[in-house]
Amino acid sequence: MSIQYNTTQDDAAQLLAAETEADVTAALTEFPFETAVWKPLGGIENNYGIVENQQADPMAAMTELVVNSIDAILLKNYHERVGDEYTGDEFGTLEAAADALVDPNEEEIRLAADGAGDESVSLTLSDTGCGQPPERFEETFLGFLQPGKIKQEYEFLQGKYGMGSSGVLPFCGTQGYKLVLSAGVERPEEWSWTLIRKNKAKDRYEYLTLGGDVPTFSGTVDGRSAGTVIKLFDYNAEAGSRFTTTFRYRLERYLLDSPVPLTFEDDRGESPDAATTRGLFSTLDAYEELIAADQTIAYDFEDPTLGTRDVRIVLFEDDDALDDLGSADEFEHERGYDPVTAKNRHFVGGEKHREQAVFFAINGQTHGDQGRTFIRNRCSLPHVAGDVLVFVDFSDLDDSSVVDLFPASRDRLRNSSVGRTLKRELESLVASNDILVDEEQRRRQRLPGDDSDELVEDVLMTILERNPALQRYFATGDRIEPPRVRDAAVGDEPDHRYPETLDLIETYHGPNDYEVWDPDSSGDAEFVKEVPVDGRARQRLVLDAPNDFLIRDDPGSVAVSPSDVVKSTRLLNGVLTLTLKPGEDATPGERTSVRVEARPAGTDGEETLERRFAVEYVEANDDRGRTRAAANAHGAAPEDMILPNTHPIHEEDWDSYDRAFDEDTVVQVMDYDDELDLHINMDAAPLRQFFTAHTLTDAGKEYVKRVYKTGITLYAVAQYMELHEEFDEDDVDVSEIVSAAMRGTGQILLDQAISDDRLEELTV
Repeated sequence: MSIQYNTTQDDAAQLLAAETEADVTAALTEFPFETAVWKPLGGIENNYGIVENQQADPMAAMTELVVNSIDAILLKNYHERVGDEYTGDEFGTLEAAADALVDPNEEEIRLAADGAGDESVSLTLSDTGCGQPPERFEETFLGFLQPGKIKQEYEFLQGKYGMGSSGVLPFCGTQGYKLVLSAGVERPEEWSWTLIRKNKAKDRYEYLTLGGDVPTFSGTVDGRSAGTVIKLFDYNAEAGSRFTTTFRYRLERYLLDSPVPLTFEDDRGESPDAATTRGLFSTLDAYEELIAADQTIAYDFEDPTLGTRDVRIVLFEDDDALDDLGSADEFEHERGYDPVTAKNRHFVGGEKHREQAVFFAINGQTHGDQGRTFIRNRCSLPHVAGDVLVFVDFSDLDDSSVVDLFPASRDRLRNSSVGRTLKRELESLVASNDILVDEEQRRRQRLPGDDSDELVEDVLMTILERNPALQRYFATGDRIEPPRVRDAAVGDEPDHRYPETLDLIETYHGPNDYEVWDPDSSGDAEFVKEVPVDGRARQRLVLDAPNDFLIRDDPGSVAVSPSDVVKSTRLLNGVLTLTLKPGEDATPGERTSVRVEARPAGTDGEETLERRFAVEYVEANDDRGRTRAAANAHGAAPEDMILPNTHPIHEEDWDSYDRAFDEDTVVQVMDYDDELDLHINMDAAPLRQFFTAHTLTDAGKEYVKRVYKTGITLYAVAQYMELHEEFDEDDVDVSEIVSAAMRGTGQILLDQAISDDRLEELTV
């Protein structure tokens, strides 16, 4: 097929070389562009609202373009190696297609930055994909729905909505300039191209044609004879001035796992810079020494749409441990980096982690997320929330279910019934995860604690005896001993690929502190695990398999029969943890025989390990729950109560806390399950000012401190209780509101609580 070219290679090159939207605007006044005819994008007049309402985040929008390039590379290799016809049987998933079709050493996606210094950045995305011939250029690059319809023929492709290509336009400066060039691999050097722009006067986005036709030319683009090149002018990119670092880290949170390497190039300045990534997962692998625990759990969300999903939970070491690592003589890393800085810069620092700590992913692309507040507040893990990433994989979800969970923009979770179920079940999983709970307790117990203070306790107890409502709050369960959080992984030696042991754990105290059930010494013929009819229970087994046994390229399996008694399965450091749940019609006294099988096993990987035990359903027998119920009905006796955990904070410690302290901060309130942690600022301005205004004896100073701590504790708890009942904790962080409100209370507390007569007694 022959084509009549209507532009030259230089015409397109002039726009491709432009660095800013001002350069493009100037070029459009020259021949042949001043005679251009502009057509509405997608053939739809008044399309402005369609384009503007697609994406709310420039990084999510940019990821859509990268995903389109991945699809183009897969399509090219599919047609080259398999043929033109697709039956649907070749590859059911993107992962399977990528493994068979993509050689990362032969394919490339490149994202280059240029522009006027640090003030603006224009981005050029190029790929080695299939490209498009002239007759298909408009329907693929300039339509809204048609591109997605074409991809729907291929099960293993991602961009099936056909909207992602235009999602970047609202972030392209003030003019919305986007340059697109493409040539199909079947007809190399036959390039089609156009420029898209915003036209608010006509309420539309539109694209350039010459005489009604898309511009074409013969030749190469940046040495390429085929593929696609897209340039976005004055892109409103976060951290555009730090393109190969901060910009890349933000983009990786949307591109978790790419089958094709993505290379970043910063062509601005005298020293061009470059970096390559395969997504956030590859960066995690590169910094594995920063990670305290990395576990993948098969979790049943108890919903027909959600099904059972792999949930990956990554816990990073705390800053103290990383400081020790960085100063250790044996720490020698080829990049020579500071561990704390690397952790915060790459993974959990700043706004990126406040907004994205929980990721809902399909084929390595983030489709929705939850911020750090989800872990801190909903999961009651305030002290580890700043060091945790959670990933839920939905790669095998069917297309209709994807629509139920995520909008076409693929940048957030729908507020639907299934979306709410997802968050509720995920909250249950994360909040009860023993690794995170143990680490939360360890970090809480390392905070500076308050010394025994009889006066404070006496005053509080006197008030509590008069106030049943406060009594009910202070009634809590037993405290937990400091656990060990991280131990060496079991069976990670290269030659230890298959387990040889599967034993029931009768008593579990920690990762390396448990007793295995022995039928001979117990005298029982059968091991029985009690499960409340309205609750859950964990049964652990020794399984000496590597941590990746269930998720590696040639995974093993753990099968539980009947399967409906299992809520989730996790293998970590040689311990297999089964979270058991009651059946719908479970009644107290009923028993169910459970069989656990692990395969392949044995030294040669040809055996199956098996253990059996019984689940017996029992009435709910929660001493802590009965204590709360009694407190609600009658008020708890003072001897049954535990006061809020108070931690005095001094100026030298202000910078070491997740929430900022300064001289105006009176207290930071952290809610943890049914307990409160009160971090009371002992160098707050109101307390220091009181000491400056009055010449107090040493005993007087201690008395004032006690009164101050007592008052702060009572006022903070009272406000918390009231506001906690008033607001939905999913929408409002009550602990932050109380912390802010206590600034005002702190200004007047001491003058109100200490009378003139008492003050005279305390003064020198």
